[in-house]
Amino acid sequence: MKMKTIRPSTSFFIIAGCLLAVKLWLVSAQYLQATYTPQDDLLFIRQANSILSGHWLGPYNQMTLIKGPFYPLFIALAYWLAIPLMTAQQLLWWGACIVFVLAIYPAIRSQKLALLLFLFLLMNPFTYYYDATGRVFRLGIYSSLGFLSLSCLCGLIIRDRQSWKRKLCWAAAGGLFFAAFWHTREESIWLVPSLLLVFLFHLLRTYRGGGGKKAVGSLLAIYLVPLLIFSSVTLALCLQNYRHYGLFMTIEVESAPFKSAYGGLLRIKSDQWRRFFPVVADARRKAYAVSPSFAELKPYLEGNLARGWENMAGTKDLPAAFFIWAFRDAVAAAGHYRNSADTMAYYESIGRQIDAACEDGRLDCRPRFTDLIPPWHQEFNKLLLPTWWSIFKRIVSFDECSADTAGRFSWGPGKIMMMYETVTREKLRTSKPSVWRSSPEYNRHLNKEKIRILDDIGKFYSRIVPPLFIAAFIALLCSLGTSLYKRFLPSWACIFGLSALGGVTALSVILTLVAITSYSEITRAMQAAYPMVMFFIIASLYDAWRLWRRRGSRPDDPERWE
Repeated sequence: MKMKTIRPSTSFFIIAGCLLAVKLWLVSAQYLQATYTPQDDLLFIRQANSILSGHWLGPYNQMTLIKGPFYPLFIALAYWLAIPLMTAQQLLWWGACIVFVLAIYPAIRSQKLALLLFLFLLMNPFTYYYDATGRVFRLGIYSSLGFLSLSCLCGLIIRDRQSWKRKLCWAAAGGLFFAAFWHTREESIWLVPSLLLVFLFHLLRTYRGGGGKKAVGSLLAIYLVPLLIFSSVTLALCLQNYRHYGLFMTIEVESAPFKSAYGGLLRIKSDQWRRFFPVVADARRKAYAVSPSFAELKPYLEGNLARGWENMAGTKDLPAAFFIWAFRDAVAAAGHYRNSADTMAYYESIGRQIDAACEDGRLDCRPRFTDLIPPWHQEFNKLLLPTWWSIFKRIVSFDECSADTAGRFSWGPGKIMMMYETVTREKLRTSKPSVWRSSPEYNRHLNKEKIRILDDIGKFYSRIVPPLFIAAFIALLCSLGTSLYKRFLPSWACIFGLSALGGVTALSVILTLVAITSYSEITRAMQAAYPMVMFFIIASLYDAWRLWRRRGSRPDDPERWE
């Protein structure tokens, strides 16, 4: 028998809209910080400006295809809809909270609980953490897209007995959100194991439920929909890049020629290696000697171009955070970014020449384990667990998300500031403290009070989230233990709790590798883990409540192991 549609009443959406208005009023104290950063904020602004002008991501150069294209598309969409960028990002998270509540409502069936969960999600501090959301960073939408992807999968499983039409809607939405998530940042692989776990659970539950091959085939057909949508979006982006740049790919750093060159440089061993410096000067000197192609870059990687990056880093030599940019800038300065065919051929020649030198013994090289991540040294082993545990605790603590804007000012040429203001439709932070101090006192006082309220809310979360996380973890262990003892499949809530916890763990592992090998400042990058922590808490505590309410009764047959 098919379940009837169960959703919150109209009053829920009215209250949700009022809560959104309150939050938008509070975050209106945060003005956009515009910066002259061609590799970060300004890159997205320029690409969005090119999209709005009908020129896709702009002229082909070393910046064009280094990052995923979805965030510039989002900025352009917000402009077309006449919505300021920071408001659009808040609306996206508000929509994610609505989708989550709609997804789980057939299970909770309580409007009061739905409102409580919605408020708990909506006002969380990572959505107004100024260092991540106050600039034109992809983190402004990345967390929402990951949360939406998992929420849609949750809605699909809970509606297992509803009509095909409803299930297809949730499946299609999940595929679309995951495609956007995947093409926003390059490390999005961390969410895939979580999604696969949920899929395998759904498949096993369907098979054990007595539906037979027909039911399993029907389920696989449903899951084919998000896969097709994801593939279609990826194909469309590849075709756009091929049409404009002659490259059938989404980002250039994932191409075989680039990874051949960059990975080849990472292979070279040096007695002068330093932590956070993937290709030290000694390794570059060895590469110049065996690769005529790479030797073309010597005037730039050992000259003024490199000195500029070193001055920015405040250190001697090129650290991991800047080396990839310096390397690509040097390739462009050497004249190899005139067209994509020449660029790819040039990168391929560097990789081929270095690999040949490694094979014939002219270079002492390590195996090609990875083409983008700096090599792992034995000295890093002792750092692995302490670093991971430190990052994991920082994520769960929720105490690093300040709304404070003090000391943050815009900087850059007036023409660039005008582009920011036009493309984002946002009020910009002033570039001069004296200008800020000359604004009306009542406005400064009101904004200061709004920031204080936001920070107080953030402190409240930092007090309640850690104990809730511990309680949720205990609940998850009890639920899994009960399932094993009574030989029943875990509930959907238990699996989603496990999936969200797996996502937090996977991302923290990636950040651990980055913190050990590349750079230690990963505070902003932790942003994507926060919604998964909240998903884990809600799912696991709900499962504990469900088990308590049904203690002594038998679960539904579809959840039984045998």
